[in-house]
Amino acid sequence: MNNKKNISLLLVLIFSFFIFSLSLFGADLYERPITIISPAVSALGGPHTTMNDGFSTLMNNPAGFYSVEPEFSIAEVTLGVKGPVFDITNLIVSADMSGLPALLQGIYTGLDMLGPVSFGYVGNGLGLGIYTNTYSTLSSSGPLTVKADAGTEVILSGGYSMRFPMPENHILDAGMLLKGTFRGEISFEESALTIMNIDLASLINKPFAFITGVGVDAGLRYSFRNQFTVGLVGRDLYSPTLHNTYTDFNLFSSGGTALTVQHGVVPFSLDLGVMYSPDMESRNIFISDIKIYLDYYDILDFWLYPSLAVNPFLHIGIGSEITMLSILDVRIGFNEGLFSAGLGLDLYYFKLNMAMFGTEQSTEPGLQPVYNLQMGFEFRI
Repeated sequence: MNNKKNISLLLVLIFSFFIFSLSLFGADLYERPITIISPAVSALGGPHTTMNDGFSTLMNNPAGFYSVEPEFSIAEVTLGVKGPVFDITNLIVSADMSGLPALLQGIYTGLDMLGPVSFGYVGNGLGLGIYTNTYSTLSSSGPLTVKADAGTEVILSGGYSMRFPMPENHILDAGMLLKGTFRGEISFEESALTIMNIDLASLINKPFAFITGVGVDAGLRYSFRNQFTVGLVGRDLYSPTLHNTYTDFNLFSSGGTALTVQHGVVPFSLDLGVMYSPDMESRNIFISDIKIYLDYYDILDFWLYPSLAVNPFLHIGIGSEITMLSILDVRIGFNEGLFSAGLGLDLYYFKLNMAMFGTEQSTEPGLQPVYNLQMGFEFRI
């Protein structure tokens, strides 16, 4: 009887959040979703809804908290670069800026860092985490003009999952995740000829935004014989934000009044995926595990927010992971029409993950691909 009550309550909550969130999709201000960069996820072609591989997949599907192997995260440092970062670095090192204006035409580049704060626990139906995340991007906004964005945020998350009574060999889990963020961001446009003259003192005088937000995710995960798995995730069922803009950081730090206050929303995303994982431990002494993923992300974007919708081909994510001797992970994937690959190494005291992958910055395949690299050191117990 208690299980039936829990299931009914969960379904009512999910339905209520979904209906309430539909009223927010017409908002003028759309905020970017909370993103936790992960080389393991990137190499596999995206955040697959059926993944439950420890703390790194805390934000993937809250329904996976029940079946995941318990893991405690102490810290993590993950670095990501995107675009022709090495070409820009070479120009700076050589002190030859003559080629910079040409390089910045149509450019999209940036740096991301997750951590060092990456603290939490996942397992036994629970998922808790606190992260720090820093990001920066530089993109072309017109002839000889570039737009710069830089920010840092603190992310809090906590969720719970439950298991439904099912016949033998069938497993059905459901879960919910609450998340929140506090983000400070500087955004400005500058001439490509003077962008290299920007320093810390001038950044403090640029327009500053302080953004707070909360969010709710809900997910389902069905597994048959632990080999065939289907996952469904509603990301940001209800994720309102408050966007405060100040003339500069000094006005914000002194408690001054914001120039503008906007109420925004993170667009809802409904993701569906499947995973096939044959039993390899009893068949092969070298290969411990094989997983094959196929997902379709953001199923309803064309209906809920047409102005942000992209080509359906860009919603497809495919990935495969082969684990050898329970130590080495070899990963390949395909997402947003672009190839990805990576490696993972479990060295007991920490995990090392690397990924090389592409992302598409336009709404059509192949128009503005960006090259990305990520490397992460994860300290887990």
